[in-house]
Amino acid sequence: MKMTRRTLLATTGLVLATPALPALGASLPIYRRAGAPVAERVRDLLGRMTLDEKVAQLCSMWMTKAGIVDRETFAFSPEKASHVIPHGIGQIARPSDLAGSGHFQTKSFREPEDAVAFVNAVQRYAVEQTRLGIPVLFHEETAHGLAVKGATSFPIPPALGSTWDPALVEQCFVVAGRQARRRGVTVGLSPVLDLVRDPRWGRSEEFFGEDPFHVGVMGAAAVRGLQGPVRPIGPDNVFSTLKHFIHGMPQNGLNIGPSDMSERMMRETFLPPFKAAVAARAAVVMPSYNEVGGVPSHANVQLLQQTGRGLLGFQGAYFSDYSGVAEIADLHGMADDADGAAVLAMRAGVDADLPDGSTYRRLPKLVKDGRVPQASVDAAVARILSMKFEAGLFENPYVDPRRAADVLDDPQATALARTAARKAVVLLKNDGVLPLDGARGVRIALIGPNSVTPMLGGYSGWPKAAVGVLAGLRQAGANVTIEQSDGVWITRPVAPGVRPEAPVIHKVPAADNQARIAAAVEVARRSDIVVLVVGDNEQVTREAVSPMQAGDRDSLGLYGDQDALVEAMLGCGKPVVAVLLNGRPLAVNRLAEKANALIEGWYLGEQGGNAIADVLFGKANPGGKLAVSIPRSVGDLPAFYNRHPSADKVPYVEGKRTPLYPFGHGLSYTTFDVSAPRLSRDRIGKGDTFAVEVDVANTGQRDGDEVVQVYVRDVVSSVPRPVLELKAFRRVSLAAGGRTTVRFDLGPDALAFWDATMNWAVEPGTFVISAGNSSASLKSAKLVVV
Repeated sequence: MKMTRRTLLATTGLVLATPALPALGASLPIYRRAGAPVAERVRDLLGRMTLDEKVAQLCSMWMTKAGIVDRETFAFSPEKASHVIPHGIGQIARPSDLAGSGHFQTKSFREPEDAVAFVNAVQRYAVEQTRLGIPVLFHEETAHGLAVKGATSFPIPPALGSTWDPALVEQCFVVAGRQARRRGVTVGLSPVLDLVRDPRWGRSEEFFGEDPFHVGVMGAAAVRGLQGPVRPIGPDNVFSTLKHFIHGMPQNGLNIGPSDMSERMMRETFLPPFKAAVAARAAVVMPSYNEVGGVPSHANVQLLQQTGRGLLGFQGAYFSDYSGVAEIADLHGMADDADGAAVLAMRAGVDADLPDGSTYRRLPKLVKDGRVPQASVDAAVARILSMKFEAGLFENPYVDPRRAADVLDDPQATALARTAARKAVVLLKNDGVLPLDGARGVRIALIGPNSVTPMLGGYSGWPKAAVGVLAGLRQAGANVTIEQSDGVWITRPVAPGVRPEAPVIHKVPAADNQARIAAAVEVARRSDIVVLVVGDNEQVTREAVSPMQAGDRDSLGLYGDQDALVEAMLGCGKPVVAVLLNGRPLAVNRLAEKANALIEGWYLGEQGGNAIADVLFGKANPGGKLAVSIPRSVGDLPAFYNRHPSADKVPYVEGKRTPLYPFGHGLSYTTFDVSAPRLSRDRIGKGDTFAVEVDVANTGQRDGDEVVQVYVRDVVSSVPRPVLELKAFRRVSLAAGGRTTVRFDLGPDALAFWDATMNWAVEPGTFVISAGNSSASLKSAKLVVV
């Protein structure tokens, strides 16, 4: 049966009023004509708007949603809205937060019914009860899945980066985009394109990895997943937001700290991921909180205009990070007050003030006083309106509750989450103890603070059914006996129903953990093998949002009493398989030296426990590769692989600086042979393309995956270049005994760089083209450019 508006009303009980139209016989204004070009619709609507209506489009609501909700029923109140947002609103932040925080903690919230009802009620008010009927954008977090109750939770970005599988990453973000859009969300706040250059920084859990090229590929895949392969976006897509422009390397690894960098460093290292994602036509860019080259990003004309719009060609909208505009005055001291902050942000080109529009609400007065040009406001409003027209909100502003509910029961999304988690697992070390044989009788001591609770990481939702390691291992087989013990607690557990990353860190008394270690030792002694699950939790690795909620560290060892637990387990005389579930690279030297096997899992999402069990028992052959170097200590930082030659000229007193595990490293239960690269031409012109072919053979007894990585080094250049630069990669699956040839076509951009005069150019000379399965295991060929 065709679903008409009246049918939808009858079957769902939802009142979906048609947007107000002119009287019969009157011609539709251009902005109401669905077939008219977006630019013409924007121009027409902009010409009809008052200054107050324009400024409303640049504002948002988050915690201030309380002002438009009935205090007793928690339903949207058109009467209250008529006083709070009489001219409408540009966007609403996190509509599902109605149940999660602040004024709404006491509500018994139904998902997705209440969220959808709120979205539809807001749209109905905006479309029917404001003068011009301009619909509203809604945004949610989508860093590794839609961050709401019931949505699919995928592995965190460092884990997705460890898959080295952009097609898989795109599929994950397709699901996130679909689940968001069917709830009425039109903007996803992802992907995050910062680089893991200082893992002390708690936000490392949000980043795909350390390499500019690799992160650019993953970021572009995420953009395509959220938005679809082409613009305009479709009915199951959302606009993507590139974050955070540009964080760089905050001082001391502290969130929001200044990032002092040269123009060359910015272009060489931190811009390439944004360039790739802008080329994928990302709709929104979010400036960072910190200073870049001495100027906060939200007030940085050079960054947002000359670099973002000029150098990168970005044509979309700049949405502020939460309170980033206000912090121009409150944190950075660049303005006396909020008025001054609004002036500076508008001058830089920030189009929307998130999350609550507290600063941009002052714009009408600032325009009238001549401090902000009317043209600046008009340009910002035009970009917001363009998104609303592109998304079809003027024609279809409402959400179908049944379609929203459908995404909460999606077996294909669950299967994809498990596949992604499996592919993300990185086997760092194995002396042959893995895989375990589930058919034989084996007694496992499952020990560790992360061995039971599913570890999801920050910016996660509440999936319907998340699987921890214990639950996953219990599916291993009837002949497997599991006895679990926490060993230690990293921090005190949070109260039921409270988000794990929200509370202040509460340390655990040492005596309590000593008792837990003693109990774990007894469990280990009764076992055949110890599976030790340690790492981080969402309180010690996270975005540090206030002095009371730290998330950055001054060391990279296991937090709390976990080292004591490690020593106790290593001393039990049993084989130890260590599993890291963490948000940042950890310097686990003792485990690297003494454990029989070591797995890097990161936070693997809702299917993490199943994925770990699949890998431990050989149902899945690990094929992930590190997307970030793991240092031996905090003193080795920075530890990224693509350093300049002078960075390694002299050693420390303690010895040569080498990573504990290098970028691109990852083992398998089978073995592979990766050949030296064969070049289609060994001599080319500066504008030529050449092919690189690499043979890969599975020389072992199991089917498995290998990641072929291609690196470039310019032997002599007008300014120093990194010793290695990743330029291509591909994950391939091979049956035992199988062989294949992988071909990469590389063009001038693979050899070009910002030369001594800051021109993007290929210089004549000799290049070393290397291929292998990690940055530390390469075979090479030479290419001459004339």
